[in-house]
Amino acid sequence: QKEAGPGGHRQSPGEKTRYDTSLGLLTKKFIYLLSESQDGVLDLNWAAEVLDVQKRRIYDITNVLEGIQLIRKKAKNNIQWV
Repeated sequence: QKEAGPGGHRQSPGEKTRYDTSLGLLTKKFIYLLSESQDGVLDLNWAAEVLDVQKRRIYDITNVLEGIQLIRKKAKNNIQWV
């Protein structure tokens, strides 16, 4: 049987909610990975795999962080804290 999720919507066990897939929550998880990475360098392919999201979602985050100069591209598919 499905349980009522946020807003009273029914969801299957293991089904992701809108909150689970929100860019805000994903950004928090991404920042955590970055903060725990060696030398502040993070492989974007690995991050997408660990966070179980499309790479496009990772780029949404990195484009903003790069725009406000918190990160920079280190090499292809690698970013680093500034």
